[in-house]
Amino acid sequence: MKKLLSALLFLPAVLQAQSNDWENPQKPSENTLYPHAHFIPYPDAAAALKGDSSPFTLSLDGIWKFHMAANPAARPKGFEQPNYDVSSWKTIRVPANWQTEGYAPYIFTDVEYPFPPNPPFVPKEENPVGSYRRSFQLPVSWKGKQTWLHIGAANAFVYVWVNGKYAGFSKDSKTPAEFDISAYVQPGNNNVSLQVFRFSDGSYLEGQDMWKLSGIERSVYLVARSPLCIYDFFAKPLLVNDYKDGSLQLDLALNKLPALTDKDKRIRISLQDKGNTIFSKTLPVGSDSLYHLQQLLPGIKAWNAEQPNLYQLVITLEDKQGKPVESITQAIGFRSVEIKRGLLLVNGKPIIIKGVNRHEHDMRNAKVVDKEGMLKDIRTMKQYNINAMRASHYPNREEWYALCDQYGIYVVDEANIECDGMSMHPLKTLSDKPEWKAAYIERTRRMVERDKNHCSIITWSLGNESDFGENFIDTYKWSKQRDNTRPVQYEVARNTPWTDIVAPMYKSIAWMQEYVREYRDRPVIQCEYAHMMGNSGGNLRDDWELMQKHDQLQGGFIWDFSDQTFLQHDSLGRAIWAYGADMGTVGATSDTSFCADGMLAADRSPHPQAFEVRKVYQPVQFAPVGWSANLLQVRNRYDFNLLDNITLSWELKGDGKVIASKVLPYRHLQPHQQDTLRIDLPVINPHPGTHYYLHVKAALKNADGLLPAGFIVATDQFELPWYTPVATRQVKGQALQVKPSANGWEIGNGLFTATIREGWLEQFAVNGTGYMQKALRPHFWRAATDNDIGNSQQMRCAVWQHAGDSSRLLSARIVRQDPQQVEIQAMHWLPLADAHYGIDYTIYANGDIKVNVRFLPGDSILPELPRMGMRMVLAPTLDKVTWLGRGPFDNYQDRKYAADVDVYTLPADSLFHPYPRAQESGYRSDVHWMALRTAAGNGWMARSDSLLNMGVLHFDMDRLNFNRHHNVHGGSMYNDPLIWWNIDYQQAGLGGDNSWGAKPHAPYTLIYKPYQYSFILRPLQSGDEPIEKAKEIYE
Repeated sequence: MKKLLSALLFLPAVLQAQSNDWENPQKPSENTLYPHAHFIPYPDAAAALKGDSSPFTLSLDGIWKFHMAANPAARPKGFEQPNYDVSSWKTIRVPANWQTEGYAPYIFTDVEYPFPPNPPFVPKEENPVGSYRRSFQLPVSWKGKQTWLHIGAANAFVYVWVNGKYAGFSKDSKTPAEFDISAYVQPGNNNVSLQVFRFSDGSYLEGQDMWKLSGIERSVYLVARSPLCIYDFFAKPLLVNDYKDGSLQLDLALNKLPALTDKDKRIRISLQDKGNTIFSKTLPVGSDSLYHLQQLLPGIKAWNAEQPNLYQLVITLEDKQGKPVESITQAIGFRSVEIKRGLLLVNGKPIIIKGVNRHEHDMRNAKVVDKEGMLKDIRTMKQYNINAMRASHYPNREEWYALCDQYGIYVVDEANIECDGMSMHPLKTLSDKPEWKAAYIERTRRMVERDKNHCSIITWSLGNESDFGENFIDTYKWSKQRDNTRPVQYEVARNTPWTDIVAPMYKSIAWMQEYVREYRDRPVIQCEYAHMMGNSGGNLRDDWELMQKHDQLQGGFIWDFSDQTFLQHDSLGRAIWAYGADMGTVGATSDTSFCADGMLAADRSPHPQAFEVRKVYQPVQFAPVGWSANLLQVRNRYDFNLLDNITLSWELKGDGKVIASKVLPYRHLQPHQQDTLRIDLPVINPHPGTHYYLHVKAALKNADGLLPAGFIVATDQFELPWYTPVATRQVKGQALQVKPSANGWEIGNGLFTATIREGWLEQFAVNGTGYMQKALRPHFWRAATDNDIGNSQQMRCAVWQHAGDSSRLLSARIVRQDPQQVEIQAMHWLPLADAHYGIDYTIYANGDIKVNVRFLPGDSILPELPRMGMRMVLAPTLDKVTWLGRGPFDNYQDRKYAADVDVYTLPADSLFHPYPRAQESGYRSDVHWMALRTAAGNGWMARSDSLLNMGVLHFDMDRLNFNRHHNVHGGSMYNDPLIWWNIDYQQAGLGGDNSWGAKPHAPYTLIYKPYQYSFILRPLQSGDEPIEKAKEIYE
């Protein structure tokens, strides 16, 4: 009854909309050709295989005349007529978004629509309409042929006229619209006119988490077709006989004029492998339009993402003498995709999806992407061990799938359906509304028909975040009926029969553990997980350790591949990644930096979390078995490859210096199998105080697709149990002098002076040169990451922002004083933290200062701490940073798996990573020691027998703090004439489950409890080697 009442209430609005084509969901297109497989016809097979430009196509890309109207009522009338004067119009590139050409504002929204939802209506006043005109010369050679107009993608609604004659309209902005314009073209000069609306009823189905842009986003061209031509084909290259042989099933549809007799025509079908013909057959053309062929191919080479073996299917229409009329070709791969035993199988084997979601985005051209950019994305995916992508949330450009076929990327192809914004509307969903069924079906049909011949597509997705209803049940049924070779998935279908894969979003470890407690009939492959917004990517290792234990947890797709930001420059000319309102106009809708949630920047340079992704996705894993026997376990994580193209090698390092290295003998290791190798480590006498690590790596012997020989696909590192402590020394230096000063003391000798005031170390000078600009004080805050903002950490934990600044000295006294050592104990009260803060200084005659920190909380119930540490401000000359710890990139306690422990040296300003929105950065974990020095080598070192965590910034961290009213960009962080140095017990983890509420996992949370840690500050002089100075231990 509720559904019926809702439908009745909704009916008047639908009826009212019938007068406007762009507000009528029951009519998603008019006069478009039925969707079919993408191909280009050529005169013969040789030309088709070569793949250059075809004489049967004419590109209309380039410069068009253009007029922008504010709304449909203001659009020019009659402009489609050939005699309409458009000479005064401006111009626009095709393909291009209006926004990149300066014609309309940018809008980015995640969930909400860019206008108040009232389906199927769209704004009457604020709905710009772009009118396009251009002329073309119809080739003389096309005489007697049909002419089709192909519009690759028009966003969001397009009318079409040719020579003033109406041809039709289309709404799906991510799939082609094709029109037979044969009746409208003429020999010689012609003109084509288009009107593109920014919004239509189709916009309600295009509410994806992306920039809401407009224009013609993919190529426009004409195609000449013979009166009898190949219209469509569906190649199903499957594996049979225990997946050893190939079975090619081919369905072919011809398009022919009704009066045409075709007894003198035939269809030649052949399959080629690197120029060699595997088979060739001919079918006579009769009165039917549909043809079928099935061919068994023994011993075929199967396709998978690791071994993307392709064959060229060539279909040629010939006359009775064997002369070609037209020819098309398609790269096909023989593979089978099934759900069996509750697992996703490719070629009979369970696979692990190491995936990403990917939007089509270019840092300059927005939604217009070219082949060079697509190839770069494929190469980058391979470099980061990614084997799968979800086309989020719409069918991509046709060439993308061909590249995935060629280089081996599994694809979840997704229909252009998302109406998440309807969650803001009383009607809640369109997915149960029968008047929207035609639109759902057409968008699904367009995707499947266009892309069905690509072997890389292993799953169809019905859409994204659009609730659930009868319309999705119908699209599921249609998809399964049309294509019985692939699973179909939809996240919101959950455990219903209308999804073949359980494809949830952002599920916790606890949820996954619960799922695998008992056998299920379907696998879990998260369609989105590990939200990479800003400084994120925590706990990936935890996720994957669980997935690798349970067969039915078959991976997932990280959100997402790259930021949807734009390369811009701030007022001082510094490069920034523009987001949200940066690209809009005053009052334009914007979801701030929610477009910046990629593991890569928009230019595909890596954010630090990308290295963690590469690590958890790596295809070879290592584990120590027992160092007493020098045994190392090697596990092959490939699904199909042996390790025959992998060179395994190791290096032994002591404090960053290579001591020995060797290539390991090859082991014939099957996929998902493991073996134990003996490492012939040299016999050494461990040097006291030296940390020894074994570094192992797996590199390609030979080039593999886009990856060159020698490319490292997997690494790991293990600390060897060889550390021996350093013998302590007696301090021998000039006698210390203690001089009382205002509220403290000055302690020093001829080498140095340390100033303690109000219980804090305020200054340290060596040979008269002071290092400190601000005192060493407690620090509990961090500039909010995007995940912190999402879980309200900056509000929940606000008490900690200034808790270290507000203190009251309770006591400070010298408890030991002799010529070589002075010990001071101070106790502070931190009222905001309801805590005592004890700090002990032991000052040695050699200049060492040992700092011992005790945090003693009271009885208050306070939130978790963002950080437990201390911070000071140093002179800008101390800008050379060297450390033994994890690096070289940003790393944190829940995102450090990929960061090896080694000795690194970087300029102080290079430790900071410029995320699109400025936030916490510049941090390094598990640090044994860190030295900040001048160019001459003078400086200061912090070391500890326990691991420390440290951060260095060349500007005030407070400049990174979140500002809700002002966009602050990482690229705008210029150097201050100071250096901020954090020496921490620990900083909270980053988290990474999502960016709208999830906190760091419990093991990576700093709860309100007692803490204690210590470190030594040691002066360095020119000529000192930090590695050796760190090994000096004094008592």
